[in-house]
Parts: sequence; structure tokens; C-alpha cells
Amino acid sequence: MSIVGRSIEIMREKKKKEDAVIDMELVNTTSSTNSQKAYVSGFRLAILLIGLVIVLFLAALDRTIVATALPQIASDYSAFNQISWVAISYLLTKTAFQPAYGKISDIFGRRSTFIFAICVFEFGSLLSAAAPNIITLIIFRGVQGVGGGGIVSLVMIIIGDIVPLKDRAKYQGIFGAVYGMASLAGPVVGGTFTEHVTWRWCFYVNLPLGAITVAIITFMLHLPPRQGSLMDKIKRIDWCGSILLILGTIALLLALSWGGDKYAWKDPIIIGLLAGGVLLLILFLVVEAFVSIEPISPIHLFKNRSLLACFGVNFFQGMAFFANIYYMPLYFQVVKGKSASSSGFELMPYILAVALGSIISCQIVSRTEKITGKHLCVVGGLLVVVGAILTSLLNANSNRVAQICYLIISGFGVGLIMQTVFICSVLAVEEVDVSFVISIMIFFRSIGAVFGISIVGTIFKNALSKNVLTLGLNVPVDDLKNSAMFMHHLSDAQQHIVIDAYVRSLQDAFHVLIPFGFLCFLCALAIKKTKRSSSECEVQNFSL
Repeated sequence: MSIVGRSIEIMREKKKKEDAVIDMELVNTTSSTNSQKAYVSGFRLAILLIGLVIVLFLAALDRTIVATALPQIASDYSAFNQISWVAISYLLTKTAFQPAYGKISDIFGRRSTFIFAICVFEFGSLLSAAAPNIITLIIFRGVQGVGGGGIVSLVMIIIGDIVPLKDRAKYQGIFGAVYGMASLAGPVVGGTFTEHVTWRWCFYVNLPLGAITVAIITFMLHLPPRQGSLMDKIKRIDWCGSILLILGTIALLLALSWGGDKYAWKDPIIIGLLAGGVLLLILFLVVEAFVSIEPISPIHLFKNRSLLACFGVNFFQGMAFFANIYYMPLYFQVVKGKSASSSGFELMPYILAVALGSIISCQIVSRTEKITGKHLCVVGGLLVVVGAILTSLLNANSNRVAQICYLIISGFGVGLIMQTVFICSVLAVEEVDVSFVISIMIFFRSIGAVFGISIVGTIFKNALSKNVLTLGLNVPVDDLKNSAMFMHHLSDAQQHIVIDAYVRSLQDAFHVLIPFGFLCFLCALAIKKTKRSSSECEVQNFSL
């Protein structure tokens, strides 16, 4: 037997012995997890929901709020070559740290972990607002992301602790609507602060609102405390698995962020990052399966077909949602001649449709058992496909009615999926695994968002280069790709050619969402009948 094989056998035997020691604790752990639920109603529930909505809005807002502030930040710091890192650093740490928060909250308790995440987010916001140079701003945005990743995950986990499963869908619909509206509001709010006050208020605004949520959580969220000393809890953390997961995720996200933009996809740096990221994630799975005593990622969950289907649905839904958020404004700005701020308002039909679909779908799931989350995900997947087909048909002559209808269809499809797929994932597993499942679901949506933005962006830029040359326009292609406003320096005849090139390129870019939308639909079909119904999950309903 090889040394590697023997090592794995030793690790497997060691883990069997450790599992035997803790077998008697598992029953207690499961019952403990259930008993840590403390269902809330009335005034206390209303106040808690307000706090959760506020902080979720802030975390989602910070993903896009700097988009319209970046030119001014680059000018203030004279750092145009590094400015993209202000957005990337937040996205990297936010996505990479999300999966670990579920298990950490199981160990340290929801309230303590949630307050920690908010405080890290607030600390990063304060330092970002006061950053003296571009390097410190990039670092402090990364600190913000560490807290932001925990906020998004724990909001969804905590709602499961304070609201019975049969009522949970109603509130998750609200959170889905808030997340969607915050993503759209980011550029508008950031542009307003930059134009009328200072871009530093993009970060200062988090401080008072975050403090309100900390106060609400401190005084209103009463969950049974976790047992054990601080050192015992620290020892329970899966440090090796967490580090491998974080590093692997960051490597993949860097490859997706740089590929086709800063570097060609075949560049050794991109290939190295992709290979390194995949290798680190494989090592993570090996550690979780054979080494970790208390893994952050229970391996048996990846044998659950329904859960894997939910991961796929959320991944492709994230692709569609964020690709539209990032690239539809380009259509309105260049093709329709709207300003940067006006293009945000042009997306309102899409965001309102997402919010409406999210709320309606969750109300349907909570009120009837005949129409399940799977049914709504299937319908949503079909609408995503139809919406992608329709938006790929938009051109310079498309009227306002067509634009609104196409955006509503696409947005409503995403909205039907956004929260119901979380419900499907929760019902597909045992209660003890819920916190991890929610964290990893959000992780897949974030990865899908980066993948969608990267793939659509690469196709758009390559198509634009080709179309500009095909149409015989003698202008710097790089200037057109880097700034849509460059076309205003061209003659009227040249502007018409640029608009035609942009239309063709955007159509090519949106075409890629059609097969990915179809994959979302297929994943939705693969979701199996749930193991648990709402009524079966409500055996312990301790209303406070």
C-alpha cells in the first residue's frame, strides 16, 4: 500500500474512533440544536425583523454602492490602476467567509456570532471612510467583507430560530425583496453621496444603522446560550478546513474577476489560480471527510441529490440576477442615452418584479402545500430562460413597453426562485444541518454572481472589439470598452455606429444567459420531494 493510501487509512481509523467517542453526544447535540430555537411573536418579532432588515440591506448595499463612486475615489487618490480592488476586495472576503459562519454560530451561538459579524462590518466601514490612501481603503474594504459575509448568512439562519417553519417563508420573501432592492439602490445611493456630500459617506452611513441593529439584537434576541468554555469552543473550530475553503474560494474568485479583463483566460496567472483554487477545494473535501472531528461541511450532504439541485438553482439564479444588474444599465446608458443615475431607475421594473416574485412565492408556499417550492423554482427557471431570450432581443428601436415587459418577466422568474430555493434546501436536510446549508446556499449564489458577471463581461468585450472592427469604426476600442462615456467625444455618425456595435455585443452577451437559465430549470426539476413537511418540523414551538 502506498504512503498516501496508508495515511488515509490511518486518518479514517482515527476518525472512526473519534466518531465512536462522540456518538453518544450526537443525540444531545441534535436536541440541543432544536432547543436553541426560541420562537418569537408580536412586538418583539416586529422589532427583530426591523433590525435584521436594516443590517441585511446594508450588507447587500455595500456590494454595489461604490460602483458610481469609483471614478471620484480614483481621482482623489490618483490610483486609477488599482481602483477596481475597492469593489473586488469586499466581494472576495464576503464570499470566502460566508460558509464558515454557519458552523461558527453553532459553536459560539447565534447572537454572539451575529454581533461579532456586525461589529467587524462596522469597524471596516469606519476605517474605509477614514482611509488615507488607496491601499488602506482596499484592506479595510476586505475587513468589511469579512463581516458582511456573516451578516447575510446569519440573517437567514436567525429567522429560522425565531420563526416556525410554516411561517418562515413569508418573512424570507421580505428578505429576498430587501436584498434585491439594496443591490439596485447601491449605485444610486453611492452616486448621490459622491455628488452632493462625499464618497466617504458610502461607508459612514453604515455606522448609525448598524449600531441600531446591534442594540436590537442585544436586547431582543434571547436564545439559549451554547455550553462550554471559550477555549473549548475555539478548539472545536475546524481551522484547517476553514483556511483551505477560504484560500480556495479566493483563488477561484480572483481568476473569475481577472479572467478576460486584466489577463487573458489562457494567461498562466489565471490558469494557476484556477488550478490552485480547485486543488485547495479538493484538499478541503479530503480534510472534511477524513481529518476534521467537527467539520464545517458535513460530507454526507453532498450525496443529497435534492440539495445539490438546490445549490445548482441558486448558482444559476445568481448568475442571471447579477448579470442583469450589472449590464442592463449599459444598455440604457449607451443605447438609450440615459445618465448613470437614470439608468438605475430604468431597472426599477426588474427589481420590483424580483421583489414581488419573492414575496408572492413565499406567501404561496406558506399558505398551501399543493404548490411546493419545487413547482415555483421550475416556473421561475422557465421565466429566467424566457426573460434571457427577450432581453437578448433588445435593440436601439425597442420601445419603453417592450423594455418594461421583458424586465418584468426576467425579474419575476428570479424572484420566484430567490427564497423558495432556500426553503427547498432546508426541507431537504435534518435540522442539525440547517445552518451550514443556508451558509453554503448563499455561497453558491455569490459564486454564481461572480461567474455570471465575468462570463457575460468577457463575451461582451470580445464581441465589442469584433463588432467595432467589422463596422469599420476607426476609434480606440479599449477606450470604448473601459468607458461608455467615451462615445460622447465622437461625431453623430460615429455614435450611431458605436450604438449598433453595443447593441450587437450586448445581445451576444445576454445570449449566454439562455443556456444557463435552462440549466437552472433542469436543476429545479431535479429537486426531490422533501424529507420533512412544515408540520413535521414544528414539534417544538416555544413561543415567547
